Amino acid sequence: MAFILLEKMIRKIILAALAGLSMSLTAQSVADLEKHYSGQINWDKNNASLTFETSGSIDFPWKMGNGKNLEQDCKNNYWNVPTEVKTIVIGKNVIVTGAFHTYDDILIKGKDRKTSVIYGTPIQTWTDANNPLKVDLKEWYYSQIQVYDGIANIENLTIKNPFSYFVRGFGPVVNMKSCDLIDDRDGHHNHSDGYCGGDGSLVEDCYFECGDDVFKAYFDYTVRNCTIKMITNSVPIQLGWGNYPNGTVCNFENITIFGNSGRQASDNAVICGRNGKYKVTINIDGLEVNNPNAVFVKLFKKHMQLDGEIKNATVNVKKYYGRNKGVDNLLICGDKIRKNAFDCKD
Repeated sequence: MAFILLEKMIRKIILAALAGLSMSLTAQSVADLEKHYSGQINWDKNNASLTFETSGSIDFPWKMGNGKNLEQDCKNNYWNVPTEVKTIVIGKNVIVTGAFHTYDDILIKGKDRKTSVIYGTPIQTWTDANNPLKVDLKEWYYSQIQVYDGIANIENLTIKNPFSYFVRGFGPVVNMKSCDLIDDRDGHHNHSDGYCGGDGSLVEDCYFECGDDVFKAYFDYTVRNCTIKMITNSVPIQLGWGNYPNGTVCNFENITIFGNSGRQASDNAVICGRNGKYKVTINIDGLEVNNPNAVFVKLFKKHMQLDGEIKNATVNVKKYYGRNKGVDNLLICGDKIRKNAFDCKD
C-alpha cells in the first residue's frame, strides 16, 4: 500500500509539472477568445467570470502548431483557459461549439441544464483521421473539458457529441453535478468516454449516454445518483487499459444502468477490465441494472483482480461473466454466487 501511495504521489508531481509547462506555452487570453469566438461573450474582470451570452464557435486557426505540428493544429476549437478566469458560464439557450482545457481552479456552469450546451462535432470518430487535417490523433488529449491542474467544478449543463472524451482529469480533482453527457451520433469509435477524475473527486446527479468508457476507475472518487444508458460501444465501469489503476477504490451510490447495447468486444460488459495488471475495488450501494444483452463482469487478463461489495441491488443481464480470465472477488448481495439476476433491494 505504501508503494501505491508513493506511486500516486510521483504521478501527481509529474502531471503538475507538465501542466505548468503546457500552460506557459499555450495559454490564450480573454482578448484572444473575443477575437476567435463567433458569438458574444461578457468578461467580468472584477469577478473573474466569463459568460457566453449567445451561441457560437471557438475557432483559433492554426492556433498552436503554426502549421508545423498537425496534432496541435487540430485544436483550433480548443481554448486553453488562462488562470485569471475562475468561472465560465454558459447562458440559457446557448450552444458553445468548442472545448476547454484548464490549468487552475475553475467553475464551469450552465444557467440551464438542458439548454446550456458545450458542443463538439457531428462527425463520427473525429480523432481517427476524420478531423479537418486528417491526422490520427491521441484521443485522450482532445477532451471537451480537460483539467490539467487545479480543482474543476462542472455543473448544470449538457455536453454533447464531443470531439473525443467528455470530461477528463488524470489526477486533478474534477467535481461534476447535475450534467448530461450525450453522444447521439451513432457510430462505434467516437471515443466519447464519459468521466475521469482524480482522488477525492465527486460526481452527483448526472446522466451519461456515452459511446465509450463511462466511468474510468483509475483514481479514488465517488459517484452518486447517476444514470447510464448503454449505447453502442459503452462500458459503464472501466477498470483500466494499463497498470496505472492498481490500488484504486471507487465508491458508487444509487446508480441506474439500462439499455440493450454496449461494447460488443467486451460482451457488453457492465464492469470491464481491458488490459493491465492491477487490483481495483468497486463498492456499490444502490444499483439497478437492466440490459438483456449484457454480461455483468469481464476481466480480459489473468493478472486483474476485482474486489469490493455490491449491496442494495437489482440486476438483470444476459449472463454474469463474459470470457473472464481475471480474479473476481466481488461480494454481491452478501455472497459470491454468480448468476444473471439478483435482487437485494432494501
